Amino acid sequence: MPDSDYSLLADAINEHHVGNRTRTVALLAWFLDRVWRVDPMQIDDAICDGGGDKGIDGVLVDEDAKDIVVLQAKHRDSPAPTQGDADLKAFSGVQPYFTGPEGVDALLASAPNDELRKLVERNGLREKLESGHYGVTYVFVTNAVADASAKDYLAAAESSGFPVELWDRSALGAVARRTQAPGLLDAVVELPFPYGAAIKPLAVGGQLMIGIVPANDLVKLPGIADLTLFDLNVRLGLGKTGINKELAATIGDSAEHDPFPAFHNGLTLITGEATLKGGGVELNGVSVVNGCQSLLALYSDRASLTTDLEIVVKVVEAQNEGLIDRITYRSNNQNPVNMRDQRSNDAVQRSLQADMLQRYGTRLFYLIRNGEDVAGYGEVLDNRDAAQLLTAVYRESPRAAVRKIKLFDDDYYDVFTRYVTADRLYLLNMLDQEVWARKSELRDDLRAAFASVRFTLVYLVSEVVRRSELGRQLLEHPEGWLPDQEDAVRGQLSSFANHAIRTINDFVKARETDVAFDFKVAFKSRSGVLDVAREANHIADVLQERVGGFDFELDPTRPV
Repeated sequence: MPDSDYSLLADAINEHHVGNRTRTVALLAWFLDRVWRVDPMQIDDAICDGGGDKGIDGVLVDEDAKDIVVLQAKHRDSPAPTQGDADLKAFSGVQPYFTGPEGVDALLASAPNDELRKLVERNGLREKLESGHYGVTYVFVTNAVADASAKDYLAAAESSGFPVELWDRSALGAVARRTQAPGLLDAVVELPFPYGAAIKPLAVGGQLMIGIVPANDLVKLPGIADLTLFDLNVRLGLGKTGINKELAATIGDSAEHDPFPAFHNGLTLITGEATLKGGGVELNGVSVVNGCQSLLALYSDRASLTTDLEIVVKVVEAQNEGLIDRITYRSNNQNPVNMRDQRSNDAVQRSLQADMLQRYGTRLFYLIRNGEDVAGYGEVLDNRDAAQLLTAVYRESPRAAVRKIKLFDDDYYDVFTRYVTADRLYLLNMLDQEVWARKSELRDDLRAAFASVRFTLVYLVSEVVRRSELGRQLLEHPEGWLPDQEDAVRGQLSSFANHAIRTINDFVKARETDVAFDFKVAFKSRSGVLDVAREANHIADVLQERVGGFDFELDPTRPV
């Protein structure tokens, strides 16, 4: 593999090389983020690399698939070394720890490092394995290229019942390139349409063709193995989800092949040029923008395909980038679990967006759907961030703020109440900015887990604001101060944010010797958050007595 892929990965993982993370941890975090698309809130919780990790760099529990994923990573400091079988053989030594509850007991008895112990306990691994409902998957991630000995070992391990999923530089490099420069795969391919094609010219340019294509021809498309065929898709494989397991079972059942087009949604392909040729269509340039999971499942189990298994395929000849962007965006936003996108045309969201434009003009854009034009705006507040900030500050529950999908589902009307205004959103954005501006001042471990502690910090700042009557009025009716006194308000929030950072740093430091304390759990529990909030207010009381003026005491310019 060319050294360029090594450099590409080195640059890509830099954003995850923060706090006390090593390059190995950064590589693993990047993998979880970009390749597996794990919620950033969960990434730090899943990692336990360090001395005494027993060969385990991370454990991720996939509740949907009922799967315990055990991860090991190896980062090379130069592109020359290859990935041999020695590390993979060493990784096999972790298998006895995950064969059942006794294995977990043995792991805990072997004096693992504190991070690993806490990870095992907070995920309830013993209980999950004892239930018999969870499988175990082993994943090895490396920025080196797998050599022949590694490939031979993987084949032998598969035969012996210890399959390992290897992501080496060749696989990771493909992902890094995909996220860096998405576009059509430069290839000319032919697809048969045995039943003919329905064709519609598009007024915006190009044409739409719909036909039924044998699955055996679809799995021959270039770019499936290295994932370059899916450059325009919003994500790669999702792993062993419940839906993907059902799809795999269908592919393996030949009786389900003939009616497959009747119950499957089909694939959407984009091409630069589509030409009818013989009994099919020739595509000049191609990308799959919808149906990635299905095509990967078909490719993975291609030995089970029969001539009866066919797929409905929609081919869109797109002759301008704007149309490609619209097709990609809309095709990838039909996921029924994406409640935020389903709410994008909700009257509440449209009203808040219009309110923000009227009140603050181009100072802040309230983003309610991906792809909106934000050119010319000073700042952007995504409504997903807004929902989390509203939950942390106004519902006073930073622990609930991390469950961002639920905020647009079950909790939607509890979050976006009639009291939510553009002024409150603007103030929340200011609070959040002051916290982000001080991220570098956090302890290394807290900085590495910033996604988990961010909303606790925002909540702490709001709690200090609430100490005075004027502060409570600011939170309830920020229109009395904003936008006229924005700079003065920001000045006081800056002081409170400094206080919150110092408090949380000292709070964790004071508990370093307590082996039972796990801040990753504490700041997701009501009691843990209240403990640090009480400490923040106690220190603020002391400061108020010593120096005075530590409460919010800025008078409004308009009645509230």
